[in-house]
Amino acid sequence: MNAEPLHLPEACAAALAATEADPLDPGPAAETHMKACTACAEARVFFLAQEDSPEILAPAGYFDHLPGRILRKLPARPALHHRMGLLAWTAAAAMLMAVGAGAFLAGRANRTPYVEAALPRQPDILDVSTTDTPFHNREEEAAQVQALSPEEMKALLKRLDTAPAPTR
Repeated sequence: MNAEPLHLPEACAAALAATEADPLDPGPAAETHMKACTACAEARVFFLAQEDSPEILAPAGYFDHLPGRILRKLPARPALHHRMGLLAWTAAAAMLMAVGAGAFLAGRANRTPYVEAALPRQPDILDVSTTDTPFHNREEEAAQVQALSPEEMKALLKRLDTAPAPTR
């Protein structure tokens, strides 16, 4: 770097000294000089840029109350129940009742009738041959009857028709 001092004109040195003292208000003589001298005007801008300005602090609770302040500035909108009239609510209720009644009646109309299952009449041989024997497998008797030929079955039925009913 150069160790020798800068050789400035007398007017520039006075304007820079005034700007160093107070960059915001250097005085009328320095301001008139800066209108003509661009180097001194730029120096004043540099001093102003380096000037320490205190940071502006937000007051206590500023950001806490900010949403409320913004909402107060927005235009008020009436609530839904104020906007919808009585006629609209009545129409909505009537439509809901009509849909519910239609669904109920549609469900009743498509209901199939109850059918009770009935087994075909079994031969009375099963009633006759039942005993009160514990742990007796009753399916064996039915299997024996199903294994008979048609002629044997006719003979068995004839014999059962002529036999007296057992008493219990």
